[in-house]
Amino acid sequence: MISPSEQVATCLSQSRSFTTALGDGESLVWQRWGEGSSEFRPLVLLHGGFGSWNHWLANLPALMAQRQVWTLDLPGLGASGDMPEPHTTQHFAEVIWHGLGELLGPEAHFDLAGFSFGAVIGGDVAALAGQRCERFTMIGAAGFGELHVQVSLLPIPSSDTPTAEANEIHRENLCRLMLAKSESVDEMAVHLHADNLARFRFRSRRLAGSNDLAEVLPDIKARLVGVWGSDDATAGGLASIEKRAEMLRAVQTDAEFHILPGVGHWAMYEAPDLVNAILLEERSAQ
Repeated sequence: MISPSEQVATCLSQSRSFTTALGDGESLVWQRWGEGSSEFRPLVLLHGGFGSWNHWLANLPALMAQRQVWTLDLPGLGASGDMPEPHTTQHFAEVIWHGLGELLGPEAHFDLAGFSFGAVIGGDVAALAGQRCERFTMIGAAGFGELHVQVSLLPIPSSDTPTAEANEIHRENLCRLMLAKSESVDEMAVHLHADNLARFRFRSRRLAGSNDLAEVLPDIKARLVGVWGSDDATAGGLASIEKRAEMLRAVQTDAEFHILPGVGHWAMYEAPDLVNAILLEERSAQ
């Protein structure tokens, strides 16, 4: 049987790696998946807090079959270098926007999707991009101030915690925060979560709890798309999710909004086919 680490390595081998400047001699690490077709815009994916590109692992095979897909490890996470000061949403976005200009070219149009903390950063990237960002999808987005729920978690295991004990902690925290169904907390989910926690240096909760995404929505020219799992632990329930839909539609009356029944915060992992259909524009708005 192929182990999760071998599966991740096989997946990563299908990408091509790039780096762009981060500052202080550090680099952002990007991955390009597939070549796509000239009739489709590139799709840029931003992962969540304490994560890496692998938050999108379940989605990449289907997405790169149709589109050129770009992922990256956000500053201070995964294989990328540490984020220089100031640690603000705007500064994160400026660093990423500079990298996109270098990788895609100064005139390229693209679609953007961000998960959780990645959606907070993505909002400012989309605003900087203006008309060049044509579609911005927010998945379980943070950055809505008091609407965002900070979930109580077990302390992260130390490096000398026995693997079996550490994995039990990871499973519990995945159940509390990331995934709604117990069967979704599989061996791969535990492996990805453990790997990301072993590499993180930047704690994103302060920016996740900010109102930064809500405040930048009026400045975004891209078509707005909201995606939330009905059982997202960070969302505060269906009434709170609907408030987010109202906020998007107050900016764009025809903004798309999708609520995925029985799905948790890490919607791309728990319901990859549904999320892929939205990202590939195969599913109509609710």
